Amino acid sequence: MDFGIAHHLVGEIAVVQVSGWIEIGSAPQMRDTLIGVIDEGHVHVVIDLSEVVFLDSTGLGVIIGLLHRLRTHNGSLALAGATDRVYKVFRTTQLTKVLTITETVADAIAAVNSGAAGAQAP
Repeated sequence: MDFGIAHHLVGEIAVVQVSGWIEIGSAPQMRDTLIGVIDEGHVHVVIDLSEVVFLDSTGLGVIIGLLHRLRTHNGSLALAGATDRVYKVFRTTQLTKVLTITETVADAIAAVNSGAAGAQAP
């Protein structure tokens, strides 16, 4: 499956839809898109992972880098819709303790709106 990334706004929240493989070849495009979202002034971000079939350590690095960047802007980050395979990567690396991961985009938006999404230091 080819990598794809797009974003749209839901109120003040940038919802970034990612599909395909997030790995060493696609991570730079993902990073550049996410940095662009922040540079546009959107510091509350939800990443929809429902169509991601693979995530490697390079992709994890992009997500953690985004979290750190958002923290410096008093922003927030929530992830949504990770498949079992992708969620296992977060669980194995214990990033489930640091990141807000929800089943649906609607739940992730609610977490961001309530201030429960992970941008504040744990």
